Amino acid sequence: MLVLKNLLRRRVRTALSVLGITIGIAAIVAFHAVGRGFRHTLDRLFRETGAEMLVVNRLMKDPAFSRVKKDEQDFIRGLPQVEHLSGGTFTLASPRGLRITGRMDMLLVWGRTPGDRLIQKFRKRMEGRVIENDREIMVGKMAAQGLGIGEGGELGLFGRTFRVVGVYESGIQLENAGAIVANSVVQEELNIGESVAMAFIYLRPGADAGEFRKAVEARFPHLQAIRTEEFTNYYDQLQYIDWFVWIISLVSVVVGGLGVLNTMLMSVSERTREIGTLRAVGWSRGRVLRLILSEGLLISAVGGLAGLGAGVGGAETLILWAPQGLSTRYSALLFGQAFGVAVLLGFLGALYPAWQASRLSPIEALKYE
Repeated sequence: MLVLKNLLRRRVRTALSVLGITIGIAAIVAFHAVGRGFRHTLDRLFRETGAEMLVVNRLMKDPAFSRVKKDEQDFIRGLPQVEHLSGGTFTLASPRGLRITGRMDMLLVWGRTPGDRLIQKFRKRMEGRVIENDREIMVGKMAAQGLGIGEGGELGLFGRTFRVVGVYESGIQLENAGAIVANSVVQEELNIGESVAMAFIYLRPGADAGEFRKAVEARFPHLQAIRTEEFTNYYDQLQYIDWFVWIISLVSVVVGGLGVLNTMLMSVSERTREIGTLRAVGWSRGRVLRLILSEGLLISAVGGLAGLGAGVGGAETLILWAPQGLSTRYSALLFGQAFGVAVLLGFLGALYPAWQASRLSPIEALKYE
């Protein structure tokens, strides 16, 4: 009760300290939830293709610029371990001539070969049919709703008009918010000939993935064969996202920690005579130390709990206003880490003021005006 009473003496100051912690913890939760959601979405996107391996250009650390040429694809198809190779491309495009009902000013367009294995999975959950030529397009359900278009409609992209032959539904947000056209369309738009961004490799039953990797990389040193589930760990850009998230979070929590430090320093300064009285009536240095630390920890605990709630709300709000296709992902570990950071901030922010208070001489403190 004494801890709470002391903090309520300066309610505005205490509230601002709690707010500082809340903002810092909310930043950790929100940015990490969106970042983890994006990585999880990419993991699912590639795993659900059913391909065991991906072949990419190791010289390009951004998947948007990776290129696997036609002769390279032909060589890979001929390897004894390979049952099937599917080429994939992607780009962004701006729809035109439509009633835009949502945030669909830019559309993620996937290039796939008509009749190819990569396209077949969409047959299970769609209205209409899959594309059969380069004049047709399939649109994700979320994108179709945002564009105000359906099966049988027309969609303008890349300076041409496509007929919408199917509206598919996917459990992956990036696919749901995108569209699929023939690879040749994206290749022409990007001016890359018959190259693809990456080759999805379906291995023969019992084939050795290690032998396949050695064969590809020995013949083409600039290419790299990676397991599908390794994609999000391979590209540096995704690692940069993690670092960016941590830097933003660190700045936020440092500001929150300084708020606790300032509050506790001023509190100790204003209560010098009170602390001297406590020491004079028998309080030990350790007890005074624990009192001030408890006040800092209470501020951080309240701010931490509020930050968890604010972080979830902030992440979901960010998703609403961000380009469609993003998602969030929470975990008990994320909440535990964020709350742990809040408690640590409270401890560190209150440590010096608590030590300073415990070192006060009762006689000198009682003389303090």
